[in-house]
Amino acid sequence: MATGVTESDFDSFYRTHYSDVHRFVFQFVQNASLADELTQDAFLKAYEARGSFRGDAPERIWLFRIARNVCLDYLRSPRSRAAKVTSLEHAGVEGQEPAAESASIAGKEPPSSVEQAARQAEMTDCVQQFVLSLPETLRTPLILHDMQGFTNAQIAQVLGCSLEAAKMRLHRARASLRKLMEERCDLFHDERNVLSCLPVAPNQTRQARSGLAALEEASAP
Repeated sequence: MATGVTESDFDSFYRTHYSDVHRFVFQFVQNASLADELTQDAFLKAYEARGSFRGDAPERIWLFRIARNVCLDYLRSPRSRAAKVTSLEHAGVEGQEPAAESASIAGKEPPSSVEQAARQAEMTDCVQQFVLSLPETLRTPLILHDMQGFTNAQIAQVLGCSLEAAKMRLHRARASLRKLMEERCDLFHDERNVLSCLPVAPNQTRQARSGLAALEEASAP
């Protein structure tokens, strides 16, 4: 998108990037109607700021910076504090998007039985809630890299930090997610060798399963 774009140029920009931005925002807030609202806010801000775009970064990076700031504004709002998730045990989120977003964790093959579908759905809900519980400085690089396919350099551009800082945040995010899953989930491989999850009560003692190592390997750069 060049400087001084016309309204028709922006319409094309909107159509090109809407799906990616909406997916990012949804993964950030885990609420479909709120994601719709914040995505529209992000594009409105981008439209208002379109004349200031100078091409210093790719348009997708510029747009994700705006989307992230919209999400941060929401997180700082009284509305967000009132709606804050208080328990990781409540896995189901109303309006949640399909489990495909967690394909790198739950596997890309279609489940061959209702039972497998249920386990993979639980894994998806479980992981999404854990990601939601991470501080924003860790949540954003994890979403951008593992769910949006951004490189470390692109993450650094979105966050406005150094490449090394982006790498460190991503490493810390994965370590934090792994710790949460060790404490709250019982991970195992099913008969198709698909990593699956069964939530466990916080006070339930158990032995860590070999799936934890597989999760770490799957998320490695």
